Amino acid sequence: MVNVRIRIRDKWANTKKVFVILGIVILVLVILGGMFVLGFFSGGKTEITLVNPLKDIVIANTNEFGEIDIATVLAQGVLEFDENYINYLLAALGVSNLHKSLLYGNPIIEFNLGDETWSSELIKGALNTKKQSVDNEDLIITISKEEAVWALLSPNVEQFMKDSVNDGGTQIEMIAGKTELFTKGYLDMYTQLTGEVVSVE
Repeated sequence: MVNVRIRIRDKWANTKKVFVILGIVILVLVILGGMFVLGFFSGGKTEITLVNPLKDIVIANTNEFGEIDIATVLAQGVLEFDENYINYLLAALGVSNLHKSLLYGNPIIEFNLGDETWSSELIKGALNTKKQSVDNEDLIITISKEEAVWALLSPNVEQFMKDSVNDGGTQIEMIAGKTELFTKGYLDMYTQLTGEVVSVE
């Protein structure tokens, strides 16, 4: 006797395939939604404490009457400008509002200072600032070294930076998409600086 395989067609096969595909699509959407929410809520607020990099220069250029030679401090500050200046300005701009996004990675900011370009990445609560340009920056901050030093000399650096942004002395250009900026905390930082609310579309 010859064995013959008989193929019985399942009348629900196409319906089952549709439900499997639909289930996979829903699962992927749930995973992406979860990553978005985790990316927004991960890390919380970063605490960054820094010492004003002009402190020693100001002390060295203060006479016995407590008068500061502002011109000398300004010139020396511009001459000795380094990553500590950038980090201090970022703290004043509200970098503590930023955090890593599980979906997009670490916050990266580029600084244009006339003839120099610096970049800073927030990694596990610490700023990694280098004198180099990057291709994957989230936003670009343009400020002159003189304006930056004036900010550090002001009694309220945070207020000086807010005024500088509003007066045009400092420009902020958002490069990344609004969703990415939102998940990293930039939109709150931008609103605190400018008073302008940016919605995620």
